[in-house]
Formats: sequence, C-alpha cells, structure tokens
Amino acid sequence: MNNKLSKEKILPIILGISGFVMILTSEIINQILGEKILIIAWLASILITISTFIIRFYCIDKGKFIEIIQKTNPIEKYRLKPLRFLNWILIAMIVGLIATIVIAFDFIIGMIIYLLMQISLMIAFSGIIIIKPSILKSDQKLRKTSLISVIFWIVFIPLVFFVFVWNGPESLIVVPYVIAIGSMACISWFGLGYTQRSKLFRYFIVIASSLFVFSDLLIGNARFGTFRIEIYLLIDITYVLNILLMSHAQLFLY
Repeated sequence: MNNKLSKEKILPIILGISGFVMILTSEIINQILGEKILIIAWLASILITISTFIIRFYCIDKGKFIEIIQKTNPIEKYRLKPLRFLNWILIAMIVGLIATIVIAFDFIIGMIIYLLMQISLMIAFSGIIIIKPSILKSDQKLRKTSLISVIFWIVFIPLVFFVFVWNGPESLIVVPYVIAIGSMACISWFGLGYTQRSKLFRYFIVIASSLFVFSDLLIGNARFGTFRIEIYLLIDITYVLNILLMSHAQLFLY
C-alpha cells in the first residue's frame, strides 16, 4: 500500500501531534510543580478528538476506504462493514474524551464511561475484522492469528490483574472493565492477519490497544495494587499516544 500523505491529511496529524505535545507538557509541569493542570491534560484529548472529526468528515475517501477493506478481506463471501469502523472510532474518541474529564472527579463513573469506550472500539473493529470463529476457520492465516491472540490475552489479562491490581474484594469492582479492555485488545490483534493491508494501519491499532492496556494497568495498580509500579508519569502519556495512533491509523490504509 502507498502510505504517502496527501495535503488534507496533514492538518489532523498536526493536531494529533499537538495533542501529544500537550500531554508531555502537562506531565513535565506535574513533575516540576507536583500538581497536574487538568485543562492542559484535557486539551490533549480534545485536540485528538477534533482531529478525528476532521479525518472522518474531510480526509477519508469513504469509497476508497470501503474498497480497500473489502478487497483485503481474504474471506470474500463475508462482507465487512468499513463505515462502522469510521463512525465508531469517532464515537470512541468522543466517549473517551468525556471519560477523561469525568474520571478526574469520580473514578467509578469515569471507569464506566471508559468501559463504553472499549465497547465502542470493539464495535469499530467488527467493521474491518471478522470476529466470528465459525467464519474465521475458513482462512488459515486469520484462524492462526486469532487463536494466538485469544490464548495470549486469556492468559495475560488475569495474570497481570492478580499480580498488579488484585487487593482483595474491593478490587473486584474493576473486573468488568478488565474483561472489556482485554477483549478489545484481543480483537484488535485479529487485524494482524490481514496482511494485504498496510503495516502502519494494522500496527498502529495493535500498538494503540496494547498501550491502552498498559496505561490502565498502571491506573489499577495505583488505586488498588499491594505494591507500586513507580512509573505513573506514563499513565497519561501512554493513553494519549494510544488514542492518537488508534484514531489516526485510518490515514495510513492507503
């Protein structure tokens, strides 16, 4: 695939990178002053959400996007729904922005909204990735990739939860969210099997979902863990990098 950027794709990339610079600035201020300036941290997510709007309604050629997604689907008899991906990635970024603001005031409500973000992302992925086992078995590469992903995440998520987050019954409150984010990451890895699609498109999504898990692992550890992982300065940085890669991956499909 040709990943050469057209002029209309430059603006959302600049906005996205500016968002990442904002979160770096926020963390530097936090490290120096010992106080987080929330508006600067929120501005990072705001800029990336705005850039996602621009991508959805200005940058992406819907017809070309749909054509490439369908053409690179090795199971031709199963029709994917690429517009679902375009629409629900935007919805996920909006929901994530709301969660980013709300969680600063109420952890539980913020977590519930982030859970809705995970659901939104899974819906988005279902538009470009086959997730039904009965259909996946029709293609050896997709079957192998999905099996490896499922085995990895089924082992990894409980392991890191009980090692880094578990602290008695009170920590069980995050289990539904842990299941949701693990499922999201697992499904995102299915996309690695679509090797006719550009590497940047596929790996941006996979890296993003993995960063999301890492960021939330640090949050869970900070709130519940019996021992501390003293790298909490990475929480916001890895989250913003995650949403930047997740929302901008579509720019690199063609």
